[in-house]
Amino acid sequence: MSMLDHAPRSAAAGKGELLSNVGSAALRGLASMLKAWRGRKLVMNMRDFDDAQLADIGLTRSDVETALDLPLSADPSHHLVRARQDPLRGLKRF
Repeated sequence: MSMLDHAPRSAAAGKGELLSNVGSAALRGLASMLKAWRGRKLVMNMRDFDDAQLADIGLTRSDVETALDLPLSADPSHHLVRARQDPLRGLKRF
C-alpha cells in the first residue's frame, strides 16, 4: 500500500478536482450574496408598512431599520426572524 492510499482524499485531489471545489465555493458565495440582496429588497419594502401593520407581524419600525443597518453581505430578513423569536422582547432589562 502506498502513502496515497492512506492520505485524505483532499490531499490527493487532482488539479481538476481543486478547480471544481474553488468553482463550487464561488457559486455558493454568489448564491449567498443574491439571497442577501433579495432579503434586503423585501425588508426595504417593509419601510412602507405603518406601525400597526408591523405590530401585526410582531415587529417594530426599529426592528426593520436595525435589520437594514446590517452589512450588505448579511440577510436582514434573518435578523427580523430572530427579533420576533426573542422571548425577552419588550421587557425592561436592568
